[in-house]
Amino acid sequence: MGRRPKVLTEGAEAAATTPVVRRRRRTTVDHAAQGQILVASLLSSRGERGATQEEALAVVMWARGIHDEAAELKALSTRVRRAKTENAAERQIALMLNQSLLDGVISGSLAVDVNEAGGITFSQA
Repeated sequence: MGRRPKVLTEGAEAAATTPVVRRRRRTTVDHAAQGQILVASLLSSRGERGATQEEALAVVMWARGIHDEAAELKALSTRVRRAKTENAAERQIALMLNQSLLDGVISGSLAVDVNEAGGITFSQA
């Protein structure tokens, strides 16, 4: 067992003194831009029929509800007992489905529409 070369020990000391900069993920959602994409998808799927304000609002509020549910489930995940009583597993599955539908609409692979009963329907774009 010999001594370490001076080059190796100097590099280790320099690496230990430099601070580690960690990047944070962007967690905010641009609701305005997302709303524009959703309304554009709604209008393109309806063609010349157009869409009423209530139909556009229903689609935008559906997307906002997805984000609210994700935040609520994130808060529930820290309290395991409370999550069990509020059926977090079923809610998580529904959230994953809704998020994948929303991602499909945002990416342009799905088109969103509102039927006569007020339900939101999806089709291939």
